[in-house]
Amino acid sequence: FIANVSHELRTPMTTIRGFVEGVLDGTIPPEKHKDYLTIVRDEANRLSRLVNDLLDLARMEAGESKISPVYFDINELIRRSIIKLENIIMSKNIEVMVNLEEENTIVNADRDAIERVIINLVHNAVKFTPDNGKITLSVWHKKDKVFISVEDSGVGIDKEEIDLIWERFHKSDKSRGKDKTGTGLGLAIVKNIINEHNQTIWVESQKDIGTKFTFTLDRIHG
Repeated sequence: FIANVSHELRTPMTTIRGFVEGVLDGTIPPEKHKDYLTIVRDEANRLSRLVNDLLDLARMEAGESKISPVYFDINELIRRSIIKLENIIMSKNIEVMVNLEEENTIVNADRDAIERVIINLVHNAVKFTPDNGKITLSVWHKKDKVFISVEDSGVGIDKEEIDLIWERFHKSDKSRGKDKTGTGLGLAIVKNIINEHNQTIWVESQKDIGTKFTFTLDRIHG
């Protein structure tokens, strides 16, 4: 774990140091300063996200992060989460379908934590789905449980790696090193949040066909 953290921290720090030195010693000409400083800013933001995710994960795994369950409409939360990710969805021209069994589906959970779960799963779906692909979010219930799924038409996950995706910094896609927004901790955090709720989450995937994440929450009868 320490080796992984060191690698994830070292890469953006090396980039930042190299570009700042290039600006200071004149290697990078003035007309290129804005371009390189933009990269420095993005890398600094990535470092900040990584540190925040590490702290959050450490608190969760130490049992110091407590959930605050409330009643809320999971359908409305899904709609809001999609709106928050509208820019990256549109940038790849991805079609988003939402299948809701009922107009309102009330659950008992920590609203902010579950929003983090949904945004992380949708963001991952966008990242691993090619341009002009499709993502489907579905909500249905059986007895006292609500099921929420996020399904994509992306690259899929190898069978031997399915059980490894919840591990910190595991890279199921070898090209993920090119991604400048993720921290490699998203699914580990998602798993911890669902565990804190005493719920379950699982994944189904076929290589080159797509991936589907599904998790449960407690249903509140209206």
